[in-house]
Amino acid sequence: MKKEELLYDLIFSKKEDFIIDISEYIENIYDHKEFVDEIKSILKKSKVNIIKSDVILDLKTATWKINIKK
Repeated sequence: MKKEELLYDLIFSKKEDFIIDISEYIENIYDHKEFVDEIKSILKKSKVNIIKSDVILDLKTATWKINIKK
């Protein structure tokens, strides 16, 4: 999935809970903060409120659990 498709789902989907494998979108999972901050900024501009946001980092993956409200 492309980042644009992810953003579309986050903004327009009726779903409110997402589990996102950040490694699908960036090469270096240790750069996850920049990715998350960029998505959060776009969501804020789109009037999507983030209720809860957690990034779980392990050796091979970075998983972002996010709960949103539209």
